Order: sequence, then structure tokens, then C-alpha cells
Amino acid sequence: NSISKFLQFQLTVNLVAITIAIVGAVFLEESPLTAIQLLWVNLIMDTFASLALATDSPTQAMLERKPYPRTKPLISETMTKHILGQGVYQLTVLLTLAFAGDWILGIPSGRKGDRESNDPSVHYTLIFNTFVFMQVFNEINSRRIHDELNVFEGIFANKLYVGISIFQVVMQYFIVQFGSVVFGCHELDATQWLLCVGLGAVSLPLGLLLRLVPVPVALGFEPENLALPGTDVFLRGITRVTTQIRVVNAFKRPLTKRRSSLV
Repeated sequence: NSISKFLQFQLTVNLVAITIAIVGAVFLEESPLTAIQLLWVNLIMDTFASLALATDSPTQAMLERKPYPRTKPLISETMTKHILGQGVYQLTVLLTLAFAGDWILGIPSGRKGDRESNDPSVHYTLIFNTFVFMQVFNEINSRRIHDELNVFEGIFANKLYVGISIFQVVMQYFIVQFGSVVFGCHELDATQWLLCVGLGAVSLPLGLLLRLVPVPVALGFEPENLALPGTDVFLRGITRVTTQIRVVNAFKRPLTKRRSSLV
């Protein structure tokens, strides 16, 4: 479960970050996220997320669940639903901010060719800040991977998770407000902060909505859904017979050598 939680969170971040970087390079001739900002996101994604999601206590439902079969993939169709759903939402918001955020919010554009200087812009800082808070809230969604409705169950019992989440938020505040030289950020006012946190928090009701939506048939790619009834048993039988034949042949070889030496 811990591996699946981490994969669901990590693949969502990767999907969004890579798409933003590619779209920015093609249409804006630069990425809205700087290299050092992506390093901070990578730290959130790899180190902090793995520690936070791997330290959840097992729930009663997990203890009563039957063991997974060997053929079950790590990425289930339910996880795929959440990865795509959250990814589409994040990309829609971030790309809208990148291409029209300056016009919508009435702020100077940070896009190459439109900005007046190479100093950090409020425009691109909003994109970075919104992206980070989307991951902070989506990390809460990733605590449950079987469409459980209450993603907050037992959250305060995991003190490490709470501590890591608070540390991420505090560090993000200092990075944005005081990290202009290193992280390429421009300080934001209270209204802009509320906008970033609000857009990130939408991941929670969106996650609830995705839990209420049944898994589309097109995402049912697990081997047990594709295989015909009895196929798995037949293949196991073939494997066992092949193994037994090899064992018999292995015992026959010494016998054949002895007879040939006597003759």
C-alpha cells in the first residue's frame, strides 16, 4: 500500500511537471518553473512524500483485505483514475495561469518577450506557488488509494506526516517571500497567497468527486480483467508439467552415462 500511495503521488507530479516544462519550452521558449524550483519540487516529491506516505499506520480495512495476487500491477485502474483526474486539473489551472494569468489577475506578464526585465516576476511565482500547494493537498488524497471517502482518517495519529506537511508549507513561505535571489521568486501579497492555497485546496473536493465516480471500463487493464476464465490455471498447469519433465530428464542423464560406460 505504501508503495502504491507513493507511486500515485509521484506519477501525478511527474506528469504535470514534465508537461509544463515541454509546453513552456515549445510555446514560451522557456519553462515557467526554474531549475532550482524543480529541485525543491523534486525534494517534496521524493524525500518528504516517501517519508510521509510510508509511515501511515495500517487501517482495519487494510488488515481485513485479501492479499493481492502476483499478477496485480502496482498501478491499479483506481490509481490511474486519480492520476489522470488530478493531472488534468493541475495542468488546466497552471497552463491557464501561464498563458492568461497576467490578463486575468491584472499583473505584469512574466513571459519571455513580454516582461520588462529579467527579475523574478509575480506571474511565474504564482505558477510555482500554486503548483507546490497542489502537491501538498494532493498528498493528502494519496493517503487512500482504494476510493475511501475519508482521506483524513488517522492523519493526526501520524505525527511525522503532520510535521513534514507543516515543514513544507513553512519552507514554501520563506522560499517565496525571501528566496528571490536563489529560487527566482517575487514576494506575494495576502490575496495572491489565498489564491494559490485555494487553487491547491481544490484538489481535495476533486479527489472526493473522483472517488464517487466509478472506474471507467477503458482503465480496467489489470491482467485478471483481460484474461479469459481458466487461462491462469491452464498456464500454471503447463508450467508445472514442464518443470516435472526437466526434473525427470535431469535424473535420466546420469543413468544414461553409467550404462554407456559399462558397455
